[in-house]
This record gives sequence, C-alpha cells and structure tokens, in this order.
Amino acid sequence: MLLALASGGLLALCFPRYNIEALVWLWAVPLMVVLWWFPVKREGRRFWRGCGLGYLAGVTFFAITFSWIREVTVLGAMILPFYLGLFFALWGGIAATVGRPRDAILGSLPASPEGNEEGEASKPSLTRASLHSLRCSFLNASVWVCLEWLRGWLLTGFGWNGLGVAFHENPNLMQIADVVGVTGLAFLPLFVGSVLLITVRRFQLEIRHQQLRPHLDFGIALAAVVMVFLYGLNHTMRPQAEGTDLKCVIVQLAVPQEVKWNPEHAATILNEFDRYTSTFVEATDPDLVIWPESSLPTSLFEDPVNEHYLNGLLAKGDFALMLGANDFDVVNGKYYNGAALMAGEFDSPDLQIYHKIHLVPFGEFMPLRKQLPFLDNWLNHLIPGDFDRGESSEPLRFPGKPIRISPLICFEDTVGRLARRSIRPEAQMLVNMTNDGWFGTSPAAEQHLANARFRCVELRRPMARACNTGVTCLLDERGRTILVHRDPDEGVFARGVLSGVLRVPGEPVMSFYARFGDLFTAILAVCSVLSLVLYHRKSS
Repeated sequence: MLLALASGGLLALCFPRYNIEALVWLWAVPLMVVLWWFPVKREGRRFWRGCGLGYLAGVTFFAITFSWIREVTVLGAMILPFYLGLFFALWGGIAATVGRPRDAILGSLPASPEGNEEGEASKPSLTRASLHSLRCSFLNASVWVCLEWLRGWLLTGFGWNGLGVAFHENPNLMQIADVVGVTGLAFLPLFVGSVLLITVRRFQLEIRHQQLRPHLDFGIALAAVVMVFLYGLNHTMRPQAEGTDLKCVIVQLAVPQEVKWNPEHAATILNEFDRYTSTFVEATDPDLVIWPESSLPTSLFEDPVNEHYLNGLLAKGDFALMLGANDFDVVNGKYYNGAALMAGEFDSPDLQIYHKIHLVPFGEFMPLRKQLPFLDNWLNHLIPGDFDRGESSEPLRFPGKPIRISPLICFEDTVGRLARRSIRPEAQMLVNMTNDGWFGTSPAAEQHLANARFRCVELRRPMARACNTGVTCLLDERGRTILVHRDPDEGVFARGVLSGVLRVPGEPVMSFYARFGDLFTAILAVCSVLSLVLYHRKSS
C-alpha cells in the first residue's frame, strides 16, 4: 500500500504546480514492483489485488493534482478522485496479470521437465527475454493509453493531466502529439519506464544465474526516446512560417466570482472593459481585441444596453472584437454559453456567434436532472438551469482578413477530439476564452494552460487565450509561449492587458492528428483487446 501511495504522489509531482518532468519516467516503478514481484497467497487474487493497489495510487494522484476543485465544491473534490481512480484500478489489474513479466523468462533459466512457476518450460534464447520484456511493456503502455482516452470521453470526459501533459514544458518531446495526440504521447513514458524496471530485474536474475543476455528491449526503448526527441527537434528548429501578423489586445479584468454575476457591479464591469480596451486601441491600433468567457454581465441580445455599449466601443477604432457572452434563443427557448465576433457595428453582417459544444457537468448543466428529481431539489440552488449544447463547430470568419477563428470556450481547449472538428486547410487560429476565476490562485489556471498547449501542437495552429484571472497568453503552433500577461507582484492573476503580435501561418499543414484524430490510440486499443483475448483463452 505504501508503494502504491508513493506512485500516486510521484505522479502528482509531474504536473503544475510542481512540474518535475523527470518523474514521469519513474513514477510507476514502486507500483509495478508490487504488482509484478510481491507474492500473493492465491494466484486467482492477483488481478483484484492489482485493482486495489492501482486504485489507491489513482485516488492519491487525483486527490493531490485536482485538490483545487475544493475552491468550488468540497464534495466534488472528495468524489472526483474516487471516480477517476477506477481507471488506474483497471490498469493495475491488467498490469498485475496479462502485463506481468515472468522471472523464468527474464532470467533465461534452464529448461526443466517440471516447467516454471507458470507451468511452462523455459527455452533459453538470446532474444526471448527481450521480446518478453517488450511485449509486457507494450501491453502495459497500450492499456494505459486506452484508459486515458476513455477517461477523457466517458460521461462527457475529464482527461486533464494525462502522462503526456507532463511534457508541456519540453518543446521537443511534445511535438509528436501532431501524430499521436497528447493521449498517445502517454505511451512513451510508461513504455520506457516499464522497460527500465524490467532491465534492472533482468540484471538481477542474470547475475544470479550467471547467464547474461543481450538487452534488445533497452536499446529499443532508448531509440524510441531519441526518435521522438529528434522528431520534435526538427519541428522546433524550423523557421517561423510565413503568414499574417495579427496585433492582438487581450483584456484580463480578474473579476472575483462573487462580483461577476452581481447586478450591482454590472455597470462597473462594463466601464472597466471599455476603459482598458479604449486605452490600448488608441495606443496600439490592434487588429483583434479579445475579452474572456462571459464578459458581458447580461445575455448578448436580451439586454438592449449591450448594443448601444458595443457600438460605442467599436466606433473607437478599426478592429474586430471577440468576446464571451451568454446567448438566449427566444424562438427555441434555449440558452447558450457562447462567443461573438464583430466589427464596425454590433448588428452588422460581420456579427458571428459560436455556441459552446462541450458543457461542464455540475457547472453548466446537471446530469440526470429530469431522471433524478431528488438531485434537482438538492442542487437546484447551485445550478438553477442548464445551458444547451451548441451544434456547429464551423470556424468564424475574421472580418476583412483571410483568416478563420476556431473559438474554444472554457475547458474546450483541453479536448482534442472536439478542437480538431473545426480545423480547415487554410489560415486559422484558435481562441480560448475562459473564466478560471472559480478556482482563485490555485494551480487550476496553470494546469489548464498545460493541457491547452497540446491543441496547438496537435493541430498546428497558434492560439490566443483570454482569461478572466489567468493565464492570458499567446501560443505559437508548436505550443510555445510567445507572450504571457504577468504582473511583477501579482503574477498571472493580476488585472491588466496583454498586447502582442500573433503570426497566423498562411498555408498551415493539416497534421496527421487533425486528419485522423486518435487513430494511434485506436490501433493500441485493438492490440490490447487481442492480447487480453489471447491471455484469457490461454488461461482457460
């Protein structure tokens, strides 16, 4: 149990705010040691013990890394780790059985009529131990990737902080995400970590039996890391592509949550947006001004004050304004969390609206509200009504420029399968508008950015992030930070404006991930299922 707890704690140190990237290669070692080599009283209990220890590691990891959820709901911060830990539990059970390396094979023991502990005779071979190591490591890493994908999809999904995200500050290792996605990138550290641990065990057994063998598996693992690194280096060393330089102004008001929806402060919020925007429009003559999620205190079209207010602001310069705003569809009676892009005048033909597609459960809607009335009675004071889901992922047209904008609201920039739906083979940028103010100055904002970086890499599109409380920044198509809003005293959570230039490539590539999505993960899923079926048939 202590080893399982250690693995969960080590994994948590890989992510913000700790960012000890090196641990991502080794975090699973304590857990795998007990899953693979600690004895069990009965062989039939090996799977369930693996599930239990994996679950303990998972709950530990999620309780630490997502502790910031308590800023909104203490109950949610308690429940979420116990749910997400189930994915670790299933991996632990499989790793302890199907993915467990056998000492008799690793040590290349002499053949005997009685056979080994698994009931099969050992056959000495120069490569048998290496191939066995590769099979086990490949299976464990493949199952892990599949479970991470499932975690990011099941029940609307919460795929934050997969193993690949630990490389968010390593521009070379993260570039392969344009092929395998950030979920597929999780394969590398777990595969390499498994091979390293098995290599240590092999040396122990070979020295004990004085039968040293070639370590082909270690060479392949090392080659995989080198190849991924060189692939990334090839991308990061390329000169910046030709394209359009957009002068951007992003306003971060850092409005506290207890103030944001208070009608008494609505006029003050609008005045502050106007003051900051007007000052920088006059000073920098920007092409695009961006405000964060739910910038307007009232619904975009429902309140007539908004039209007069926005027309007065747009008249101060020749720029496009993109802002987060709730949108009420009177005809259909639907309410959306949305984004609006406009230029010239509020009611001009250039006005375009995007409705958020990926809603946050217990934040923007209550699951099973109609099916479970008691849940509605219990939480109605927190979630009085549900937002409706948008249906279109069509990118917006930049007024007057041959550029498309793909809006991503709130956590949508952490969902690769959603973001890729809006990608087109033309000049394009991503714009994330979010309000992480719910979580104060916790690591939530930094974790959000760490996960969002991979959309730039996967899709090879630059991104502008407009946040209410941070981290407001500009990212290039390689996921690197071009410019970030930061105050010397208050850091990324300070009120202010980010003014900078974002280059939008004129002829961007359509990456493998943009075209085919999580195909790599699907291939690993097929391999995993086949291995499980073969193991079951062999056992029976």
